[in-house]
Amino acid sequence: MNAPRQRQGGAIAIMYAFMLPAILGCVGLALDLGMCYLRRAQLQNAADSIAIAAAAALNGSSAGVDLAEERVADVVGGLRIGLGSRLRWRAEALTFASAPDAPSDAWRSLSAARSAPATARYARVDMGELSDEMRNVQPVLVGVLGVGIAPIDVAPVVVAGPAALQITPLAICAMSDMASDTRNNSGSAELVQYGFRTGVGYNLLNLNPFAGSSTAAYFYVDPIHGAGPGPASFNDATVAPFMCTGTLGYPAFFGGKVRLRRPASFDLAPQLNSRFGTYGGTPACNPLAAPPDLNIKSYAGANASWLTRQPTRLTARPADPPGPLRTIADNDPPLPAATAPGDYGILWAYGPARNTTGSVAASSFPALYPSTPAAAIKSSSPSYPAKGPYLTGGANFGLAPSVAGRANRRLLHILLVRCTNPAGAMVQGDVVAIGRFLLTAPASAAEVPAEFAGIVTEAALPAGIGLNQ
Repeated sequence: MNAPRQRQGGAIAIMYAFMLPAILGCVGLALDLGMCYLRRAQLQNAADSIAIAAAAALNGSSAGVDLAEERVADVVGGLRIGLGSRLRWRAEALTFASAPDAPSDAWRSLSAARSAPATARYARVDMGELSDEMRNVQPVLVGVLGVGIAPIDVAPVVVAGPAALQITPLAICAMSDMASDTRNNSGSAELVQYGFRTGVGYNLLNLNPFAGSSTAAYFYVDPIHGAGPGPASFNDATVAPFMCTGTLGYPAFFGGKVRLRRPASFDLAPQLNSRFGTYGGTPACNPLAAPPDLNIKSYAGANASWLTRQPTRLTARPADPPGPLRTIADNDPPLPAATAPGDYGILWAYGPARNTTGSVAASSFPALYPSTPAAAIKSSSPSYPAKGPYLTGGANFGLAPSVAGRANRRLLHILLVRCTNPAGAMVQGDVVAIGRFLLTAPASAAEVPAEFAGIVTEAALPAGIGLNQ
């Protein structure tokens, strides 16, 4: 009665013996694949951290490349691979290029990037440059199948760099073709860049460089599509969220050109004013993505307390026609002494006028901005701080928001474009430069009061760094 059952038990044992290597092989394969995935994930996380640290330091200068090397060393020091081994880093794994999709021969080493720092905008980390024991995993357990498997290379390649341009989607005309010019104000030399005087407040909605102009020229910048083939139109609702954040949704210009639209009216002042902690307009800004500045003080009127005479205007008074649509401060020197001090608007909220070697002393105010009464600011400047009121902040010059803010939100990076006269409703604009302006007071549909604070290069812009894998 028991013989058949015994024979069946023996058959199962034989089947199990035949299947055991396959079972062990599958288990071994799963464990070996698990080790590969673990090592890949460790190397991926390491490469991501290194690439972002390096890219965040780049600013178009050799000092930025040096800082990238330092930050990479700091990150590498805390990385562990495998079961706790320290990452053995090699400098050859880190290279730089001007575009995320640059060809292989365009990626430069640290030393080469220092020689051409303006082209070092993206950082690439190739873990394949590390030693074999770092990037390879040798399958072991699957060997029970009697199959020899070569080491598996799990090294990733990561590219990091600007994911968006920190540029407000508002463009104005360059007021001159001169990148750098010297203005002689009764013996006080002053640097002028593309027709703008540092420290002077401009209404960005009321400028036009052409003789006889009576209509301002300003533009919205397509925030999603760069120049070149693609959609040919965009509306205010598309621009509004980017006006809130002060960004463009692409990492670089295409051939130095952008898509521009000349609006019939400026309806996005509420989005700009999120920098002062007020939220309105349609669509309204999200306070999480567009927080207020850390300093929300408007410098209108008596709040410009460093000036001897209270400014009666937010920006310098427009120049008398005929002529380019500019301010009285931009007329050829010498300026008339009969100008009222308040007509110069808010001066030097971010910083003073500049010459080719640095800042102009506050004692030069009477020469820079002649007026009756004589000076717009005390010649001895006892109330003007060393860094400029906005940067100084504090009880005299600053006001903290009621919610969490972010530094430098009131600094607008505005494209200066080469204008044609008249400008079309939709144009391909040539980018001449990027101007830095301080929003000195809340904007309106008729006025964006902004103090010129100099020219900034694209590479030196504050960057939203992201991965480009």
